[in-house]
Amino acid sequence: MSTMPAHAFLGCPSQNPPKIQDLAQAEIKKIQSNRPGQKEASDKVVASRDLNALQNVASIVMQKKAKEVYLIGQGGFNQVFAIIFEDGTDIIARINGSRALQDSDKPPAEIVRRIQSEFATIKFIQTNTTIPVPEIIFRENNFENNVGAPYSLQKRIIGQMMADIWPSKFNPSCMNGEQAVSAVKQIADFECQLLRYPSFDSIGSLEYDEAANEFRVGPLTPLYKLSTFPGFHPGPWKSSTEYLRSLIVLQKSILQQPDWLDDRRSFFTLMNTYGNDIPKIEDIDTEVRSDHAHFTAWYNMLEANLDHLDLSPFDPPHYPFVLLHEDLNIGNVMMDYEDPRKVVAVIDWEGSRVVPFWVGCSYSLIDNSNCGNDPEEQKIYRRMVETRDEIRKKNLDPSLWNEHTIPIFRSLFNLYNLASMSPTRVPVALFNTLLQRFLAARPQEEIELFHPMLELGLGYANESSKAVARLYGY
Repeated sequence: MSTMPAHAFLGCPSQNPPKIQDLAQAEIKKIQSNRPGQKEASDKVVASRDLNALQNVASIVMQKKAKEVYLIGQGGFNQVFAIIFEDGTDIIARINGSRALQDSDKPPAEIVRRIQSEFATIKFIQTNTTIPVPEIIFRENNFENNVGAPYSLQKRIIGQMMADIWPSKFNPSCMNGEQAVSAVKQIADFECQLLRYPSFDSIGSLEYDEAANEFRVGPLTPLYKLSTFPGFHPGPWKSSTEYLRSLIVLQKSILQQPDWLDDRRSFFTLMNTYGNDIPKIEDIDTEVRSDHAHFTAWYNMLEANLDHLDLSPFDPPHYPFVLLHEDLNIGNVMMDYEDPRKVVAVIDWEGSRVVPFWVGCSYSLIDNSNCGNDPEEQKIYRRMVETRDEIRKKNLDPSLWNEHTIPIFRSLFNLYNLASMSPTRVPVALFNTLLQRFLAARPQEEIELFHPMLELGLGYANESSKAVARLYGY
């Protein structure tokens, strides 16, 4: 099997934006190339929407005749349609539902609350920052409408996904070092703006009271089905400890779901296809039952140990609660076609939440992005990390972000991952590594407190689990 030779990383060229019809054709090809059933699922969702009603609403809102509608994209929770008017102008409609069917099992009330929170978050960003976000022209939050699902009309963002031009030896038209660093400077500044905002009073999801024209923090609006987990308290929370405890309870509830064992079997079956680098799991059923017993005991111990951790020094008034875009990655950053150094929008604010500062400062687009083994890729990646760190050092309060606090935050973030990472499709060895990294910067009494958990995890981790954890970078 031949490999593609590395190119010279000459940079992403300036280009004209594609026509809407070209975007529609690209989406058709993408759907057809996805796994079996995705095209049928996409067609089914589209067929359940009244696009004529959508055109009528667009015509009324924009006060001009809409003549064509094209499906140009979809993610996990929404389909995006371009609406073209008779005068040649256009807008987009973002309608709940997609080929992934991720909302198909959720009660409408949960979906509506999440959509309302995303609108509140976007409005908050527009009001309080310079971060470019989608411009919402009109929205319908409820399912009881002629279109058939909640939707919004938005100004179309003329941009390409950063993922499509991310530095890679496999993409001759990718960004070079200068372009990538320029983009990262902007994104790092956006991240700092979220971290600098005066503290919120709680942890949870943003809400907006239109009558009072004010923002507040309400219960969490996660992307999964809350009503499935009756023991989970969605907040809002007044402390990091309360927040972590609820996340642990959520993971314990997930373990009690009737389909957990089947989902874990599917994960192990997938692991067995990874190739010669991953030892095969011979007795999947035994491993599944073993992992279930391990995680059940493990989360019980983690919840009990939480009572002995004092996280109050990292809560207000010492450190703020801040807004977090939890899915900030190169697929949700849009770059200018003509000037690929320029960020034109940060999208997909669904699931955003207010979190402790030590959680918010540990998320970064750079950390959520892949870097290959090509020397030039790695060189560019290091420059981007250095640029991000320089921007943070320049723009964040030095009493909060300094050489002493950074290792502490990184340690605590491992604890957050332990509490928030679902046990269904993660190898046991990864949890062990996270626990070790958390304890690396903790006092001796806490190390002794958590030592039984570490022994339990090390005893359960099989060689395949350890190998997969290494693939994750742990």
